[in-house]
Amino acid sequence: MRKSIASICACLLLAGVSGGTGADALPLVQDVEFRDVHPCCERLLQTLKDFKGQWPEELAKALPSTLSDGQKNPEAAVKEIQKLLDAHCLVQVSINPESRVKAARGPARAELPLDRDAVLLVKIHNEAGVTHPLKVGEAGWLELEVYAKPKQKALSGQRLEYVLLRLRAREAGKREATLKFDVGQGTQDLGFRAEVPILFTVLPKNR
Repeated sequence: MRKSIASICACLLLAGVSGGTGADALPLVQDVEFRDVHPCCERLLQTLKDFKGQWPEELAKALPSTLSDGQKNPEAAVKEIQKLLDAHCLVQVSINPESRVKAARGPARAELPLDRDAVLLVKIHNEAGVTHPLKVGEAGWLELEVYAKPKQKALSGQRLEYVLLRLRAREAGKREATLKFDVGQGTQDLGFRAEVPILFTVLPKNR
């Protein structure tokens, strides 16, 4: 009986707030053409230059190499792109054919420095071809935005895309925030599935 109660409690904890360790690997988005995802990745690389030193150097080298190899084996390149970038995704946003938005926790660790910018990714599975900007609501102690160059605020409309999420924490310690995404008025999915509660670990300045 005690074992059953413990198992139930564990399941309830897993169903609650997404913690700092992140979720399992994200599912691959299928039916994606390399020629469509290539410019999105090039745009992402350009945007990352605004945050030099805050991004893993090995990824900054691996992604251009994968894009180059995609000319020879485009199908394998699309899978490798997702493998490389998914690990750095805090959230995946899915937009269904009716333009309804839902969000789910990604694999990236929810660990932030105090009073300094941090950058993570959002993976977008866009089945509706939406080209409105993706927006995310602020969460009191946490400043955040979908970061893009001035002329690149809108989504590309491609089936697969990655965008940059800039975050700045104002309080140290364990802090919960609910990230709420939309691509325009009335696009939230039913049942508040466009909202993702995440438990962040904010490191003090001396770390």
